[in-house]
Amino acid sequence: MASTIRTNTPVSLDARCYRLTATGRACVDVVETEGQTVGSFSRYLHDVLVLCGSGIWFEQLQQCMPPRSLEDSLRTLLALGLIETVHRGEAPARPEMPPRRVPALFARPGG
Repeated sequence: MASTIRTNTPVSLDARCYRLTATGRACVDVVETEGQTVGSFSRYLHDVLVLCGSGIWFEQLQQCMPPRSLEDSLRTLLALGLIETVHRGEAPARPEMPPRRVPALFARPGG
C-alpha cells in the first residue's frame, strides 16, 4: 500500500481585499475595551484585525508591517474566521499605488 504525501499549497494573499467578519467585529469590540476579557493577540494580529475594518487591500496592509508577519497574521485571522476576503464587486476602490522605482543597478544606461 503506497502512502501519499499531501502538501498544503500556499494560497496567494496579495491582490486581495480583506474585511472583518461578524465574529471579527465582535472580537474587535471586546479587544478595544478597557476591561479586556479576552486573551490578547500579538501586536501584528491585533493591528491587522483592526485595520481590516470594512475593507483594506493587501497593498495597503503591506505598507504597515513586514511581509512575513503580515502573511502569518492574515493566514491566522482567516483560519480563525475573524476576517474574510472581499469579492471585487464589494471591495472598496483599490488605492493608487505610487509606481515602483527601478534601482540604479537595473537602470538602463543613459536613461
